[in-house]
Amino acid sequence: MAPQLPPIDLHAHINPKTRPADLERLGAVVFAATRSLGEYESVTSRRDQVTIWGVGCHPGVAQAQREFDVERFSSLLASTAFVSEIGLDRRSKAPLDEQERVFASILDVLQGTPRIASIHSSGVPGRVLDALERTPIRGAVLHWWRGDAAQTRRAVELGCWFSINAAGMKYPADVALIPLDRILNETDHPSGDRTSAFPRQPGAVDDVDQALAEVFKIDARGVRGQIWTNLVGLVDETGVSGLLPAAVQRMIAFARTNGAN
Repeated sequence: MAPQLPPIDLHAHINPKTRPADLERLGAVVFAATRSLGEYESVTSRRDQVTIWGVGCHPGVAQAQREFDVERFSSLLASTAFVSEIGLDRRSKAPLDEQERVFASILDVLQGTPRIASIHSSGVPGRVLDALERTPIRGAVLHWWRGDAAQTRRAVELGCWFSINAAGMKYPADVALIPLDRILNETDHPSGDRTSAFPRQPGAVDDVDQALAEVFKIDARGVRGQIWTNLVGLVDETGVSGLLPAAVQRMIAFARTNGAN
């Protein structure tokens, strides 16, 4: 299966003015995170073939946190399969209690309207898990996860998924604690791929595939196939297939039919 299906990048930041044709030339299925509701609104008229834009409210962007409106978020949710970037950040200029209120309100909406949700937890992995335990959702993906062993076990028990980038692969023993069937890959371009091989661009996850292959003692082709199987599981868990671009829907159908091998 792997040769027919492109790389998956579950979390990258892309200039909203980038032309769809330029993104198609990346040769990957890319989930593009936005930092604010306004940024997401600027892309809603796009018709990308292989890029999925997420509606987000980045915890590190104080203005986005202050201006967040849950009704506006709920309305925008109807137009996308993806929510990103959301969560909590200890270093943010936005007060943590304000971040937690915003995150809780987003989780309340997602509990009733599931989406693939890419969640930031920098410096506060335990608080993010507390929020997910209070308000369980389907499709929670812990992006660039750096929790300790006990927190990772707890996240797995809560049903979370994990997206891993090149920076995260500097800690292979930590990655090995995560079941391979709960892992997707990401670049978090332009931050999480600073240690990647060239080209450093959205969708360039070959080095992550190779590093995961070394951790889990399989070949990189097997990793690519498993990542696609995992994406199928994530799409099915959240029921968002119909919100994906038609080309990505066809890839999902192919992966579902052909399995990971």
